[in-house]
Amino acid sequence: MGDRTRMPAGRRRGAKEALAVRRARPSDREAILEMSKAIWGGTDYLPLVWDEWLNDAKGVLLTATYRGRPVGVSKISVLAPGEIWLEGLRLHPDLQGRGLVREINRVAFREALKLQPKTIRYSTGVGNAASRHLGEIRGFWQVARARWMWGSTDAHAGRRVRRAGLAEIDQVWSIVESSECRRLTSGLMATGWRFRTLDRRLARRLVAAGQCLVRPLRGSITTVALYDHGHIDRDPCLGFVAGPRRGAEAIARDALAAAAADGHGESTAMLPVGPLADTVRQAGYDAELATEAVVYELGARGMQKDDEPFENVMARTLRRREDEATDLLTDFLAEAAPQRLARENIRDFVRRTMIPETRRRLYGTLRPVTDRLGTYELRGNMRAVIDILIDRFGIAEEDVRIGATGASFRLGGRGTARITAGPRSLRLTVGPGFGPLFPATTRFGAGKQVFDERTRDSSSRRYGAVTLSLSDPAHIRGAERALAMAARKAFGRR
Repeated sequence: MGDRTRMPAGRRRGAKEALAVRRARPSDREAILEMSKAIWGGTDYLPLVWDEWLNDAKGVLLTATYRGRPVGVSKISVLAPGEIWLEGLRLHPDLQGRGLVREINRVAFREALKLQPKTIRYSTGVGNAASRHLGEIRGFWQVARARWMWGSTDAHAGRRVRRAGLAEIDQVWSIVESSECRRLTSGLMATGWRFRTLDRRLARRLVAAGQCLVRPLRGSITTVALYDHGHIDRDPCLGFVAGPRRGAEAIARDALAAAAADGHGESTAMLPVGPLADTVRQAGYDAELATEAVVYELGARGMQKDDEPFENVMARTLRRREDEATDLLTDFLAEAAPQRLARENIRDFVRRTMIPETRRRLYGTLRPVTDRLGTYELRGNMRAVIDILIDRFGIAEEDVRIGATGASFRLGGRGTARITAGPRSLRLTVGPGFGPLFPATTRFGAGKQVFDERTRDSSSRRYGAVTLSLSDPAHIRGAERALAMAARKAFGRR
């Protein structure tokens, strides 16, 4: 790299203060394109898209400057209403390793949130540990893994292909919607290294554009392929295939032929890693250049300040189905083990190493409260309530706050339940974190029930909290009913 592109070494301390990230300007072009010559051995695609990105009225192009000089970029694109795509993150090689990429990414993320996203996604190579880490620390989770392949179209120029017509959109969409390809990509379709939602609207657009191939050549459709054109080189990219194995391989050859008929000398494919990608590769896509992309997504949960993080939702979901998940994994390992092993040994291994035993941990956390109860019957009732809290809400030890007379439980920052324990009494309060919930006429069949007047909603005549006395095992049914009403409100509110 020549001297005129080398950045001053500087000191590690203060490097972030010298970095600024702003909207890109036409005057940034020369410095940014010069920088791109030092990236990917001079094959960076940035020069091909700079002008397009700069003039993109829907998206945002950011320039990072270091001591006033342009040294990096990041692009926020809108693929469809609410679908935000992050791409093009670059930093001058001489400034790597100072934490500056994270700062650029932070600003890009902030700008993306201004675009009222329903989802934010990006893709990167499977081995790009730095890029993957940047997403993971911000709450992005992997939603797809796909293999990128390249194919020459010349040898297939004379092949006959059939393009679907708009009259066949119902047949096409029926196959697309229920396909394994769509399931494995979490409902996305690739165009190069961009992935967008594959819905009926997109399928219809591709059919109308002649970019939906179907088989057989006559009769009812059994196999479908969809392709679109990349935003960099405009070459076609096969992003969806569904059908039997032989049909999938044949229609992949059709895609190469269609590309040739459209005047392209080459085409690419980006399909889910596994049997489908292997089948399509046999159709004439180059295995030597195969590489894998991972797609990360920040879904609707976690984007707004009051949203519950995705990982919390998944942890609670697992806890609510913990026994079932344990049994399924135990059965799988028992069948896959190289020798016959005792099932209970395997189940114990799963509990210790793979799926946390929530009940044991929660019982331990609540031991000080349980010890306040003076009879085995009351302790049994409390364990029953704990089991319901796990099964209905996925409550775990991190959701518990122990007090002087009992324990309170919170879900996503909302008051969910409270247990008050005494030598001869056990009371359960459900709410008030879910708003007006309980009609005044509701009777739960507990020893005693008291609605909290402070939580009464005058318009609906409902209460947000109720306290039940659980002195008898027969009262647990009423507790379960009250908690079930709260659970329906908790999980039906979004």
